[in-house]
Amino acid sequence: MNYEKIKILYENMPKEIKYLLAPLFQRVLIRNKVYKKTYTELDQFENLEEEKKKEIIFNKLKQTLIYAYENVPYYRRTFDKVKFDPYKFRNVEEMQAIPFLDKNIAVSEGENLYSRENIACYESRTSGSTGTAFRILLDKDSIYKERAFVLHYLNKFGFDSGKTRTLAFWGHNKDQDYYYSPMKNEIVISPFRLFKESEFPSVWADINKFKPDVLSGYPSAIYVFAKLVRKYNKKLPVKFVEFYADNYTPEIKEYVEKTFGCRTVARYGHTERAVFAELYPEGYKFNELYGFTELIPVNDNSDVKKFRIVCTGFLSRKMPLIRYMTDDVVTYNQQGQIEISGHKMSETYLIGRGGVKIYKGTLAARIAPFEKIKLYQFVQYEVGKAYLDVMADCPLTDNDFKIINDYYERKCEGILKIEIRVVDKLIMSKRGKYSWIVNYITENNTAVQ
Repeated sequence: MNYEKIKILYENMPKEIKYLLAPLFQRVLIRNKVYKKTYTELDQFENLEEEKKKEIIFNKLKQTLIYAYENVPYYRRTFDKVKFDPYKFRNVEEMQAIPFLDKNIAVSEGENLYSRENIACYESRTSGSTGTAFRILLDKDSIYKERAFVLHYLNKFGFDSGKTRTLAFWGHNKDQDYYYSPMKNEIVISPFRLFKESEFPSVWADINKFKPDVLSGYPSAIYVFAKLVRKYNKKLPVKFVEFYADNYTPEIKEYVEKTFGCRTVARYGHTERAVFAELYPEGYKFNELYGFTELIPVNDNSDVKKFRIVCTGFLSRKMPLIRYMTDDVVTYNQQGQIEISGHKMSETYLIGRGGVKIYKGTLAARIAPFEKIKLYQFVQYEVGKAYLDVMADCPLTDNDFKIINDYYERKCEGILKIEIRVVDKLIMSKRGKYSWIVNYITENNTAVQ
């Protein structure tokens, strides 16, 4: 039975049954042949000489380029237009002849980016953190490959894929209290539940009963949790804390590490599955087996040198992404270590009831109506309420509005009221720049006049 069928099966099970069958579900993952092959390849690759590594990566890159040319209409047209011959590809510098692919181009090309080969695949969507949701098709095998990369990294810090229990703060609750994934042996608690401090005793009871070994999720949510743990004088011994999908500052990192008495780790990736970076004491490192990564200089007249992350993924063939320009950038700190930031790392936030700060990652939506939306933007004038302004490519139906309203009503749990407005244009800065969130509330929670 494959991962997708197993997931459908356990989604509808009572938690008690999920707990009992968790070891069985986990074995489905780690005994899968694609997972095992990928994990073994990662182990072997780490022990190779640098020249051998370069040879393997170059061959993967060339195979990807040839495959895309032979099977994907967009790349056949694009390569021919710039006279790029993937069969004669000899040096990675030749990649510069291929135009960048950004999200706007990808959305407009639609099915031209899909392989004509009959590949088992599934649909995913980006969070729309640039204001545009992006529909993606991914090979079903990429589920196992992705998990192999994640666990190969986490296992270095004491994670045991067969035993470790994870407490995660992200998304929204599928159940009233928390969602349990037996495949990952993980309970997921909505950050919005943390924002209601009166619920903390109940939250803590759930956590204490589960006894997690690892804490994971949005840094902003983990920081809120850490403050509650200190305030109520609780103890939670975990092996490490993993940050992902949100910004964290050195201050948050230090606060969380002192609270839980362990190290913090982080990984960088995105829904499109074309780039993966792992954080170590010496900075972020891009995993070369995951994809080929280019760092393109950004000329923004600032004193800090920035490099845009451009990636060519190796995990999925149904919708290959070649020279895909992300919205994230690399900088180098004073020690020469790589640091990653970008649109999703912004400090922009909305303010919910009680003054809680709600960051981008917590608000991200991956629901069908957003496919019709060209751009969207959150606008706030008063605490606890925000407008969701949308520019739609085609009219939203009453059912679309209902789906969006129901999604955010459930997600925000009364902390933030969101009202949808269809608009002709969005609010831009004086320099004409777009922002995912426009907040007119000052630090003392009063509206800017």
